[in-house]
Amino acid sequence: MLHHLMETHSNTKIVAVGYSMGGNIVTKYMGEDRVRPSSLIAGISICQGYDAIKGTSWLLHWQNFRRFYLYAITEAMKSIVLKHRRILLSEDMKKKFKLNERDIVAAATLPELDDAFTRKVHNFRSLTALYSWSSCSNFLNGIDIPMVFINAKDDPIVPEALLEPIREYTSAHDKFIYMEVAHGGHLGFYEGGLIYPNTIAWLDRVLVSLVGSLVFLNCNSTK
Repeated sequence: MLHHLMETHSNTKIVAVGYSMGGNIVTKYMGEDRVRPSSLIAGISICQGYDAIKGTSWLLHWQNFRRFYLYAITEAMKSIVLKHRRILLSEDMKKKFKLNERDIVAAATLPELDDAFTRKVHNFRSLTALYSWSSCSNFLNGIDIPMVFINAKDDPIVPEALLEPIREYTSAHDKFIYMEVAHGGHLGFYEGGLIYPNTIAWLDRVLVSLVGSLVFLNCNSTK
């Protein structure tokens, strides 16, 4: 997608923004050993947990209704697989990747679904190997452009215990900024009244400001 954008808008500067799991994907992409477009100048990550192994274990707790969120996520992922059952669970697929359709349908949590389906179709020997590969915390050292990380302390899905590693890492690296707010929930950051919140939230205004600042910084550094 990025390469297509560069072909159609060759003079455009790109700031990649990722929300929740998308924040992990953006961060991991920035740190992977791969060729990236030179016009990709920065990234912004919002409300992610950084470590899939630790994050998944926290989702198994009932505190802050995390287990409810996990159930909703699991059912949503399962419905996607089953919606495309004709392809994803065809006899050829089941034979090639040793898939057990009964285990996939019966999966009650995301780790169970990932173990029965995701890790197998992506050729990972174990769930731990899949989650380790998926965790952007293992790719931070490869990032060489500015990154901004935003988290809320009251995020019901991402507990504060998952935030300490990114706090420490960003404090030791000049190109990284970590923003932590007391309130915001998981991608909420609402402002205004309880019944009639503002249509433009705190996060909207911050993102516009951050993107503008990152582009300005890049323009000045390339003069």
